[in-house]
Amino acid sequence: MKEKLLTYLKKQGWKVEINQENNNVLPDEIIKRYKNITPGWYEFIKGLNVLMSGDETIWFLCCKDFYEQDENVFQWNEWERISLESAEDDAEWGKAITAFWDSYFPIVLSVKDGYSYYAISMGDGAIVYGSEPEFEECRKIADSFDDFLKMIINGRILR
Repeated sequence: MKEKLLTYLKKQGWKVEINQENNNVLPDEIIKRYKNITPGWYEFIKGLNVLMSGDETIWFLCCKDFYEQDENVFQWNEWERISLESAEDDAEWGKAITAFWDSYFPIVLSVKDGYSYYAISMGDGAIVYGSEPEFEECRKIADSFDDFLKMIINGRILR
């Protein structure tokens, strides 16, 4: 499935940079926060350094993206950070935002038509889609990460 997807995305003009050593790892903080990360996602992403649309508006979060980055680039949790900034002094709202993002692990970010994301539900492994202005209002689009990849290959999403 991985090779089929990468071939499809390359034909669509996506930038694909393979990690030849296949040695990418996630930071401990991510592993502790997201205990139910779908193994298929991790196996898929650990062999990649970059997977990004040609116009650089949609990108899969790769392992290196979960480490501290330059302040001028979007962080892996940028949409959570934006929501928390909006919550400002409302502690209850802030807790609700953090609880939401504890339950949904972002795997794809987009700035193509506004800010949006795809994430893995820590509850059942489903893939959800959400967008601004209410990032925490999302909808299920695939039952699993494999189904998500099939949707991409079939041209139903990430065009």
